[in-house]
Amino acid sequence: MSLILIAEDEEAMLEIFAQVVEDLGHRALRAHNGEEALMLARTERPDLVVSDHMMPRRTGVELLRALRADARLETVPFLLLSAARPKGLEEADVFLSKPVELETFEKTVRKVLDSRPSAEPRNEVAPGGARADRSSGTVREEMLNWVAHEIKTPLSSARLNAQLLLRKQGNKSTPEEKRFTETILRQLDRMNTLVTSILDAARLSEGKLALQLEPGNVSAFLQEVVQEWRELQPQVDFHLKEPEQRVELSFDAERVRYILNNLISNAVKYGGEARRVEVTLSLSPGLAVVQVRDWGVGIAASELPNVFDRFHRAEVAGGQGHGLGLYIAGALARLHGGSLTAQSTLGEGSTFSLRLPLSR
Repeated sequence: MSLILIAEDEEAMLEIFAQVVEDLGHRALRAHNGEEALMLARTERPDLVVSDHMMPRRTGVELLRALRADARLETVPFLLLSAARPKGLEEADVFLSKPVELETFEKTVRKVLDSRPSAEPRNEVAPGGARADRSSGTVREEMLNWVAHEIKTPLSSARLNAQLLLRKQGNKSTPEEKRFTETILRQLDRMNTLVTSILDAARLSEGKLALQLEPGNVSAFLQEVVQEWRELQPQVDFHLKEPEQRVELSFDAERVRYILNNLISNAVKYGGEARRVEVTLSLSPGLAVVQVRDWGVGIAASELPNVFDRFHRAEVAGGQGHGLGLYIAGALARLHGGSLTAQSTLGEGSTFSLRLPLSR
């Protein structure tokens, strides 16, 4: 049995994280703010700290830095949770974005506890470093982080509770009860997607969204994304075409996944009776090109020039988007030094092409 310190100012979230930890067979210490968490950690050294970021009396990052500055606590693994992407998140051992999946949280806790690092020296943070980071942000960025926290925290709590309810119902629930619970989860996912899109659009328009570029194998990445869609939509035929050679480039996996998920989601939604989506990876001079094609309703020629505009929603049968998905996808492609374009014929389907530079 391990001792896990959980720091979370939202009572509902604190209790559900504690319950999950205790269900895993561990002991949970509860803290309602960063200062209380630091005091508890110094009183009884935990095996893992799970902390929200936006808390009173010390943010999650400030708590992390205080622990790292303490010789007795500097090697305690730290799992940071946040609806935003705070400065300093890379200092945590693991970062999870809210709302977090129940199984993802459980899996991460197990993984961190099973691979606790040895006591290695860490660089000390200069006094006041955490507070300097906070003061360097603009008022607008602080407001965006506040909105993310205040909206996504109750969303995360509701989603985790719905997942726990679905798990506890098990085989005892009626088909109708299961359907109702799954509908709640889907609607919460839609709300979370909308909030994330609004925040990303605001940061993009202000030039505040930074990429986390890392070298990677695009072919393997695409295989993973397409496989996830095959499991999610088994009634759709997903066909992946890729070159024989390995394709390597530097990209932000989370952001490129957003682009591809948006394109594939639209291909599924507007794919018509064909129920087929083709994803192709090819090479062009200096570029890796990923194309997503469907054989569905297509887009009218008059609409094509505007599909990447913010809040633009094309007049397409069954359309119910919020008008931000393609705008954000196009902006993320440009941030990578690439581009996103569309070709379509009404009634014959659409092809979206993502071009990413092989080197920067």
